[in-house]
Amino acid sequence: MENPVILVSTDGSELSEKAIVTAAKLAKNLNTCVLGITVVKAKGSETAARTLDDVKDACQRVGVPCEVSEVVGTSIPDAILKVAQERDVRFIVMASRGLGTLGSLFIGSSTQQVLAKADRPVLVVR
Repeated sequence: MENPVILVSTDGSELSEKAIVTAAKLAKNLNTCVLGITVVKAKGSETAARTLDDVKDACQRVGVPCEVSEVVGTSIPDAILKVAQERDVRFIVMASRGLGTLGSLFIGSSTQQVLAKADRPVLVVR
């Protein structure tokens, strides 16, 4: 698969589902592909597999190619940014809040950190 233009990070939350759908529709409009990731502490999680299936399903519904990956890491923002750089994605799509610990009232702490450190555009879905 060509280098994905859109990276979408998901944690399985309802709000993440909105980010996935947004990324898939955006990829359709841009005639490109999606890289869906979920950050896990160890490979092989059933929850991670189901979460990534959501990305596959959303992309399939709109007819865009996608690739999915469990990314092992202890810091969600750092893992997202590392994948974005390694795969040279054009931009990142994230939910404003997910299943993480209490961070900010308006934007989740992982999303805030990605926004602060990203060297490419980040689309935040609410």
